[in-house]
Amino acid sequence: MSIRRTLFWKVAPALVILQLVSVAITAGFIILYAQGAQETLASTALAARVDATAEEIERRTNGLALGADSLDASLRLDLSYRFPDPLILVNLDGSAAEPVWPAPDGFPSESQFEDSTWTEPSFIQLEEAYDDVVIDLSDDDVPGGFASAPLYDAAGFPVGLLVVQPLTRSLDLELSESRTAFRQSVQNGAVLAIAIALLFGALLTWWLVRPVRRMASVVSEMGGDWQATRVDVEGEDEVAQLGQAINDMAERVAESIRTLKDTDRVRRELVANVGHDLRTPLAGIRLHIEEAIRFDQESRPEEARSALGTAQRQVDFVARLIEDLFELSRLEGDRSLLRLEPVPPAELVSELVGMYQSAATSAGVTLETELAHGLPIIHADGTRLIRLMGNLVSNAIRHSSHGDRVVIGVGSNEGALRMTVTDMGSGMDAEQQERLFDRYYRGDDARTRSSSNKRTGLGLAIAKAVAEAHGGGLEVESVKGEGTIMTLSLPLDDQ
Repeated sequence: MSIRRTLFWKVAPALVILQLVSVAITAGFIILYAQGAQETLASTALAARVDATAEEIERRTNGLALGADSLDASLRLDLSYRFPDPLILVNLDGSAAEPVWPAPDGFPSESQFEDSTWTEPSFIQLEEAYDDVVIDLSDDDVPGGFASAPLYDAAGFPVGLLVVQPLTRSLDLELSESRTAFRQSVQNGAVLAIAIALLFGALLTWWLVRPVRRMASVVSEMGGDWQATRVDVEGEDEVAQLGQAINDMAERVAESIRTLKDTDRVRRELVANVGHDLRTPLAGIRLHIEEAIRFDQESRPEEARSALGTAQRQVDFVARLIEDLFELSRLEGDRSLLRLEPVPPAELVSELVGMYQSAATSAGVTLETELAHGLPIIHADGTRLIRLMGNLVSNAIRHSSHGDRVVIGVGSNEGALRMTVTDMGSGMDAEQQERLFDRYYRGDDARTRSSSNKRTGLGLAIAKAVAEAHGGGLEVESVKGEGTIMTLSLPLDDQ
């Protein structure tokens, strides 16, 4: 997989760009506010310089006793090195002397102003202009702004103004060093911010992507071992929820794999056991038919009819076996096959007693009933319940000894109808109980094992399937040598 297609290279650039945008916005606000602060500081510095220049003019001209045109050549030369903008002396009557132009060798990068036109600021006509130094950086009165400072004579009376206009180059000169320092600071800060953004973005992305990568690695390993491999879940955030979801999915997949393996095992056992169950009766059928043919050829009709009768019984057994297997496969978990109808439990038990009383009497077993009062009528498939309970009763009679009792009990508790068949027979151990309802279990004492060719050995498996199709269950409690209790539970709420 290409590196640029990984999640890291998709998330990291986005985080870095987001941080750089944040840095750029922050830097913009800093520059905006810094610019205002720089202009304030520059105004203060220009005011001090203009005031100092005015004091120098007053000192060297004896207070401009002869007016604004009284500047000698030496003073004009010195003043040309004070500002990169023209200096103009204005008398009280508003007349202006020849401007003092910046010296070319003092400000070589600046253009000259010989062709400039003097624009008188309206402010100098106000009395407030002679109160203090004024700095105006706006273009409202004079393009480029101006600075003015009052000039006084030796007696301290105002005699004129020192005006610097425009202030464009003077302001740039004042701000040049701070702008250079600020620009260098911004550049250094930007480089540092970019480096921090890259490092922080990489670390943050690695921190976010690391658990996802670990999950991807675990999921890849799950393909080889769904049973053991799981994601380590830490915390309760979205990543932890994703890990838990992966673990839940793995559990379901593992359970599906186990189910598939069990199904495959059952299928193999089905083929093996059905083949075994059918092989013997089919071989017997073939043998008896061959005997019948031989007896017929030997003119022994009685023996031929007897052999055909035996073959007929074997055919009936095979038919019942196939029918039981087919019904079992249809019943398991398929409730739609049931024909539900109102079934009074007392009548069902009465019918069972009528069906098996003769068999119990022949075996010397007493068949008894124990019915609770007020039994509810249930909605169930009565025919299949008769077959289920009949299988339990016949098994109990068959495994009981002469003089034993078999009790059919019916009661209800915890929202379920419970029908029990209790015998005093040989009982079963724990292993036999665990595998009792396995349709292919062939333990020596298992109640699914056929004792004659009239039984297929699938009765309890079919009984359990009928119980589960009704939404209930079939359970066994047994003690070796003391007897067995088979309990059918049917939910009353779902009836």
